Amino acid sequence: MNPTDNRAVSALFRVFGGAEPPVVAEAHDFATRRGMHRHEFRVFAILVPLTVLVGIGEGLVRLLGPVAGVLLSVPLAFLALNLLPFILVARSQSMQWRLWFACCVGWAVFRREAGGIVGLMSYVWLALGVMSLAAVLVLGWSASMRWRGKPGVAWRMFLLVAVHLGAAGVGIKFGWPWAVLCGAGIAGFFCWAVLNPYSRILGPVRGATGDDSILITIDDGPDPHDTPLLLDLLDRHQTKAVFFMIGEKVRAHPELAREVIRRGHEIGNHTLTHPQASFWCASPWRTRREIAGCQQVIEETTGIKPRWFRAPVGHRNLFTHPVATELGLQVMAWNRRGFDAVERDAGKVLARILPLHPGDIVLLHESTPIAEQVLGGVMESVSSHVVPDLSGSSAAPRPPEGGTTDKEVSGDR
Repeated sequence: MNPTDNRAVSALFRVFGGAEPPVVAEAHDFATRRGMHRHEFRVFAILVPLTVLVGIGEGLVRLLGPVAGVLLSVPLAFLALNLLPFILVARSQSMQWRLWFACCVGWAVFRREAGGIVGLMSYVWLALGVMSLAAVLVLGWSASMRWRGKPGVAWRMFLLVAVHLGAAGVGIKFGWPWAVLCGAGIAGFFCWAVLNPYSRILGPVRGATGDDSILITIDDGPDPHDTPLLLDLLDRHQTKAVFFMIGEKVRAHPELAREVIRRGHEIGNHTLTHPQASFWCASPWRTRREIAGCQQVIEETTGIKPRWFRAPVGHRNLFTHPVATELGLQVMAWNRRGFDAVERDAGKVLARILPLHPGDIVLLHESTPIAEQVLGGVMESVSSHVVPDLSGSSAAPRPPEGGTTDKEVSGDR
């Protein structure tokens, strides 16, 4: 089981509960089936018995009076808790808990005006119900953002049109200031989703290694001056890197791309022309030309099909994920950068990057005056970090065949 797996039954705790520790068990069935999030278990273990007790106690107090009603409510609640699982029969443990949740929320809807402890318990469940609905929407959005190819592109185009039509409808109904406000909200959401390299709103993004390794990535190659120097430097440190290459540069310098592969490094897709000023707002057709074109050039030149994609400057667009995933690519970002593409002082760049920590993905560039200095400084810092074999994970770079060493690091811009 993935150490970061969330085993929650309810959508609420799957979204908001956080990661769970790995489950160690001898029984395969117990270790692999969905269980419960530990916080979810605690909440339900307290609220469900209390709700049954309050629900039964309310009727008994009204019928028998406060003393007799309270005294009888405890054993009857205990009996009900043992009988309800046989009444709310489900094929799985998770489905049964969902039935319990639905029943409690349904009870809360009818008893919300009761007042006292009954009303309080009702509003607790109503709040959980609203939060769960929000969590379902989050999970639904996340699932739809994983649709690949034409269905994914069509769905995103529909959403784009729908939200703008909605803003226009608000303007017709309530006046143009509200339409402008809605438009500003849509624009802000869109900008955050596409211009933030770490945003996962529009699809999954690899922003850290997820373990104790350090991953170095190098963008914007191949470069006739920098690539040989960086390869020699990496060889001296017995380190492997991921080079995110631009398709047109690969076409212009095919021997450098092949040399990167020959020395055991990995090449990633960095678009065909590197349109850094406009890729964030590219159409689905242009997005496909940029990503598919680069993929084709690299594969024809090296015989290797890239499996990682990085957008220029990290600015993905609305259609990046469905196009990239259809081509077998996963999107990678970073969590350590020194702005070496614009800064000309290697010391300042290294001060922003270092010190490195386990799990970091470092963004570096070639085709800059300080490329060798910056990579050298980073190599001195990571020389004591052993990067484990990531080949078993579909979410982390795998060293190319024949390219493993005692120390493995990957490079990105």
